[in-house]
Amino acid sequence: MLSNLLQTLKSILTERQFLPKRWTLIPTLIGSILAITLVSGISLIVWLSSAGLFEIDESKLDVIVNYEHSDNSLVFDKSGKQIGEFFSDYHVYYPYAKIPPLMVHAVLSIEDRSFFEHHGLDYKAIARAGVSLLKTGHFRQGASTITQQVVRNFLLTPERKLSRKIKEAAFALQLERRVSKERILEIYLNALFLGQGSYGVAAAAQRHFGKTLDDLGPHEIALIAGLFQSPTRFNPHKNPKAAKKRQLLVLKAMVANGFLEPSDYKKWSTEPLVYQVPASMNQSIAPFFLDAIQEQTDKILQGKFKGKGLRITTTLDLSLQQELNTILQGSKSIYSTAANALINVKNPKESMIEAASLVMNHRSGEILAMVGGRDFSRSQFNRALKAKRAPGSCFKPLVYSQALMGGMNWSDMTYITPIVIQNYRPQNYSNEFMSESTYFNAFYRSINTPVVELGSRIGIKKIIETARKMGVKTELKPQAGTLLGGSEMTMTDLAQIYGTIGNDGNKPDPFMIEKITTRNGVVVYEHKAAPVTRVLPPAVAYMMTMAMQAVFRFGTAAKYPEFASYAAGKTGTTNEAKDNWFCGFTHDITSIVWVGTDDNYAFSGAVAGASMALPIWARMMERIKDRYPPLPFEMPEGVVKKRIHPLFGFEDANGVEMPLLEGRGPTRHESTLTIVRDTGSFRDALDW
Repeated sequence: MLSNLLQTLKSILTERQFLPKRWTLIPTLIGSILAITLVSGISLIVWLSSAGLFEIDESKLDVIVNYEHSDNSLVFDKSGKQIGEFFSDYHVYYPYAKIPPLMVHAVLSIEDRSFFEHHGLDYKAIARAGVSLLKTGHFRQGASTITQQVVRNFLLTPERKLSRKIKEAAFALQLERRVSKERILEIYLNALFLGQGSYGVAAAAQRHFGKTLDDLGPHEIALIAGLFQSPTRFNPHKNPKAAKKRQLLVLKAMVANGFLEPSDYKKWSTEPLVYQVPASMNQSIAPFFLDAIQEQTDKILQGKFKGKGLRITTTLDLSLQQELNTILQGSKSIYSTAANALINVKNPKESMIEAASLVMNHRSGEILAMVGGRDFSRSQFNRALKAKRAPGSCFKPLVYSQALMGGMNWSDMTYITPIVIQNYRPQNYSNEFMSESTYFNAFYRSINTPVVELGSRIGIKKIIETARKMGVKTELKPQAGTLLGGSEMTMTDLAQIYGTIGNDGNKPDPFMIEKITTRNGVVVYEHKAAPVTRVLPPAVAYMMTMAMQAVFRFGTAAKYPEFASYAAGKTGTTNEAKDNWFCGFTHDITSIVWVGTDDNYAFSGAVAGASMALPIWARMMERIKDRYPPLPFEMPEGVVKKRIHPLFGFEDANGVEMPLLEGRGPTRHESTLTIVRDTGSFRDALDW
């Protein structure tokens, strides 16, 4: 062994590049002796350790020997279509047999051309390192074999010390005794960092070029092979000149080693390198949904299986999500109108207006689609799940549901009069007072004071308790303003309220993850439906549903009467139109839309839930209807339908059809009053 080392060292020391101009004979001899000592010392210690006479903890090699490649977690929609992937470190695993030979040749040419000939150490490279140490005081980069690099990356620190170099060499020799060359190279080509968050050559191909490993040209392969030495210094996105210089060096090495012809060098050295724009990475059809899935996965598994290549099946309906994206992005006229109505805002812009939406199957609990904001690249805040906003009149169905449970009938009368509770003076949208109305009419016309009157009689604490039973998680304020939606809630809270009503009074069990398996198919999590929790009697849920159908016939959503036959819903607008909502549902599907600003800006009177959120909801519901044909709402036992005069509460053949508790008909009967009607039209009953 020693004679081979001496011969190697002699050849190195006589190379022109290592021959100092003014070395005298004595320093040269001293340097030679020191270099021989260095190489011999390392080799002796390595030989002793391999013979068992110099102790190293060989069990540490188990990390490499038993290496199991990291993998990205793949996310699928409910039909099995991939919609995204998760990774803290981006991995795309390729077994050695599938790695393109040219990639292997490129890496070997620049990193370790004698890889298949040595047994873990390249003595010539070690000698070079010794001479470099004598000349510069530092070890030269590139002295390590691929086997040594694997050892260093898995077991050792990158510091350049002699003690670390000796351990690295000893471990490398032992590793080659336990693992095949091909396996070492497979680990090397899959596990090392290559910039832009990528680990391994296949991941680097995706992150740098947006291509699979099989689609790379020789010029791109050379670029990636050059990254192993320093992925930061040669990062083509940050240092394109250095990356190009390194790529040319790799191409020359490939020619020198016979893997490319000289003519190939001329061709591929001038071929343009087109990099993937970093901003376009990790884009998805459902970025807000995927963010939520990643957060929930971490919560469910508590960090277990990280990097193990999970397969996550979600509840997302990809086609519906695409439709929802298109609708929200295509509603710029609505956003422009809103921007022009901003109050006290200098230079109002359409981009200031935000929107969010959520679609849930309240029968199964599946979240089918979600948009958390207009532009994920601009803001990753998920307004569909995390924003707390005042719901306005969208809260009213909860108050009326509680009143119906307490025995109120829709034909019961209320006198619309100013009311003061706890110094709170609610106003009506049209400032109307001193008139009579049924509660049914008051609801679909969204008159405020009857709600506060009912809520004060019922008790706000009882209403809040019902909200909790429905699944509302946000803490609601026990004050009068909450009755009109003044207490902030999340969109998911509202989906729980409307979903409970749409689900015949049963609380929905919303979820986004159906199942999680390992890449080998082992199930590590599976959603199990919660026991059915009834919150509202079926009769109350149906009576509330029919009242919200009337919103489309006669109320604040009367511009869309076509939905009245199969959908129910309610508009919501807060003070100064800071929050604009529409919440609605069909037999199976609940959908919520919000429009406003993140900075809580006020709007003029041109903005309301009916003009901002409702048109978006209507377009969305047309798509939902096509994918999930709505069934009719079924009237349960204990409910009858009667035509009632909406203002005066008596039975009237030309009145509004109302659902009433069986056995509790209207308490009023037609008096001697003469009423002049707009025949059959009750869209604005107070204009009679």
